[in-house]
Amino acid sequence: MDERMIVVANRLPVRRVEDAWRTSPGGLVSSLTPILRERDGRWIGWTGTTDDHAEPFEHEEIEQHPVALDEADVEGYYLGFSNATIWPLYHDAIRTPEFHRTWWRSYRDVNRRFAAAAAAAAGSGDFVWVQDYHLQLVPGLLRRTAPGLKIGFYLHIPFPPVEIYSRLPWRRQVLEGVLGADLVGFQTELAVRNFCRAAAAITGARVEGNEIHHEHGVTRVLRAPISIDVDDFMARAGSSETAERVQRLQADLREPAHVVLGVD
Repeated sequence: MDERMIVVANRLPVRRVEDAWRTSPGGLVSSLTPILRERDGRWIGWTGTTDDHAEPFEHEEIEQHPVALDEADVEGYYLGFSNATIWPLYHDAIRTPEFHRTWWRSYRDVNRRFAAAAAAAAGSGDFVWVQDYHLQLVPGLLRRTAPGLKIGFYLHIPFPPVEIYSRLPWRRQVLEGVLGADLVGFQTELAVRNFCRAAAAITGARVEGNEIHHEHGVTRVLRAPISIDVDDFMARAGSSETAERVQRLQADLREPAHVVLGVD
């Protein structure tokens, strides 16, 4: 069998709508699902509902492998460490990050659960692509439990300067988790430089060009702005359904000269 791609993300690309699974909106889903269909792909993630112990299933040619989270997981791992510690720390512009040991323990435990699910779903030689700040420990955990895997990690938000990142009490553990990946991608060149500086300053790694040499091997880093399925979006934009919706929107807005649409 050819190498498969296994995506590990906080959420599955589907949601329940009246007891049926429907594809969720969002940039990550639209970017990755076409690749997974071509690569016999599997997606590991949370359904978005607490205490949901759904069995693996297939949706639109992609195997879905749910990871169950309870209310305590959501409070500590998701709302706590991911969104009240890492998110504000990495952006350094929204609010003051909070640091709590209980949140860290929840984050660590849930990351172990995701790593175990990925190891069970992947075969030797498969490519496991871990997504974003919710799962920064997963690459390192996978490297120890399934050394035959090819592992990538992509950070969809900024990575801060080392002077800011160093405020995180578990800064070394998080960096070592990410460095478990063979390849780490960032949206900007600034994030690449910030990550390399942090890896060198905090873990003692040696940076040579776009490679970070550390005690467990070598991790390549690169700037790789995420894109969308351009052909699919062009087809949707040119459809009769879209044209009708545009006409209705313009009529509702009393035929303005320009309409600006945004997604936050």
